Formats: sequence, C-alpha cells, structure tokens
Amino acid sequence: MTATNAAQVDPAIYAKSGDISKHLEGVKKQYDTQNKIEFYKQVMGDGTANIHFGKWDNVDLDQEGAYGKASEQMTDYMFELVSGLCDCEGDFKYVDLGSGTGAAALRLVKMHPHIKHATCLNLCDEQNALATKEAAEAGLESRIEVVTGTYEDAPLEDNKYDACFSQDAFVHAFEKKQAFKEAFRVTKPGGAFVWCDLMCGSGEGVSDEELQTFAATNMVNDWLSPEENVAACQAVGWEDVKFVDLTADIRISFQLMLKKVEKILADGNPAGIDEKLLASYKTNLGNRITQVDRGVFKWGVVHAKKPTAAAN
Repeated sequence: MTATNAAQVDPAIYAKSGDISKHLEGVKKQYDTQNKIEFYKQVMGDGTANIHFGKWDNVDLDQEGAYGKASEQMTDYMFELVSGLCDCEGDFKYVDLGSGTGAAALRLVKMHPHIKHATCLNLCDEQNALATKEAAEAGLESRIEVVTGTYEDAPLEDNKYDACFSQDAFVHAFEKKQAFKEAFRVTKPGGAFVWCDLMCGSGEGVSDEELQTFAATNMVNDWLSPEENVAACQAVGWEDVKFVDLTADIRISFQLMLKKVEKILADGNPAGIDEKLLASYKTNLGNRITQVDRGVFKWGVVHAKKPTAAAN
C-alpha cells in the first residue's frame, strides 16, 4: 500500500538504496507498526483492516463507510477478472501476494464457498498476526493460511495455485520482473494473474526528476509505467497481458483519504494517531491529487494468463 511523500519522510529509512535487505526493512517500517496500522485502519479502512484503494462506481462519496465499500468493490472487481480468466470451480486455490492485513482474502473466502484455500503471503509480522487472528475469529483458519515471506522469493510450491492475486502491493517490489516470475512459477498452467497498483505516469510536461521523486522516497525500487509492467509480465512468460486504466478512481481515493485525515484532526484525533503523521498526510494527499491530474501517476489492473502448456 503506497503512502508517504518525499518531503515528509526520513531518507535514511525510505530512500532508494539498491540494497534489498534495507529495502525490505523500509517496507516494514512504512506499514508494520501499530501507529501505521491504526492510521490506515481509520483513513482507508473505515475502522476495518481493509486498507486498499477503492473502485468508486456507484458509491455515494458522502455516505458513511464509503471508502470501505469502494475498497471491497475493488477486491470484488479483481476477483471477477480472475473468474473470467480461469476455471474457478471445484477446489479452487489462490495466493494473495503482499496480502497486508489479509482483508481481501477474508472477504473473498467468506463470499465464495468454492475457494478451498487462500494463501496470504506477506512480509510484515504485525500485519500477519492480525490476518491470522481475523481468520480464526471468522472460523476460516482451515481455508486461509498466512505465510511470512516476500513475493520475490516466495516459499511456495511450483504450479500450486489456480490464480495469483495482488492488491496494491507490487509497487514495493525490489525488482518487478522477479516478482512476476515468482507469480508465474507458483501458478498452475492455465491459471490467472491479476494485480493492481500505482504505476509511473507519463504526463505532458512532467519531468523525469518528478517522476522519480515518489519512487526515491516511498520504498519503490523499480518504478515502471503500465506499458513497462505489461512488457515485464510478458518477458517471464505471461500471455494475454492487459492493463485496465483506473486512474480516475485513485484520484477519488486520495480525495477521500484527505477528507478522512481532516476529519480526524477536526475531531481531536480520538484514536491517538501520531499528530506529525496526520499533518504530513494532510499535505501529501493534496499534492497527490494534483500529481494525478498532471500525469505523475497511473493506477489500474494488470491481468494475464499462464499458458496451458507452460513450464517453469
């Protein structure tokens, strides 16, 4: 999940380093603290653990819980794409790469009885503990497995899953092509690959320096455009690779996040979130909206299939 901004972060933590160990530690610091978990819960999850960007079709922006509804709608949309790409009947198994708090898997497993098994692969210990707790409380521990690890060196078997799914996580891949290669390895021949995230834009008049500023301070080591991400997927064997542009939705997500931060501050910050963090986000989210308008970012879904005769 993408968050912090260049001018407001500690470069000793978040700057691009070229060192994968340092990069992974930075990702943990960006998300895996109780303060950050509470921030995302309040600002993106409407009090829930679902901290993904939203798909805003037919969502009333002023209704209570609008952001949470849009986040869930995005999860559902992505799984519809999965269902259209591969056989989801029978003992369907999928893996969520960079699963965060496990909210997407919890929702999908609850909604779809045919999902026999969902693996949540995620780097962050605090998030994984929360995902494990939520699965147990929902009575889904036999169908949801939480695994600690990275999606660039996944501790998973070859050809195990009918689909690979990733919602707002690949932006932090140290090397995108390696992440896509691992997804290819663990997916069964004929299986599907569906992921969404922020990507590098190409707005007219936007300098290369500005395009790289976000990457240089947000644990983004491999900042690719939609076209480059499609090409990287194709290079490791994925077929029928397509990008669906949903950039208009990310603008609304940033607007609603800003509105949430402003309300938290106006209400006296009842959850006790770090005041400096809230002030930083208030500034940064305003900048993000302007940057979307100028073409600094793209956001959308990439979907693909593994050939039925593919070999890893």
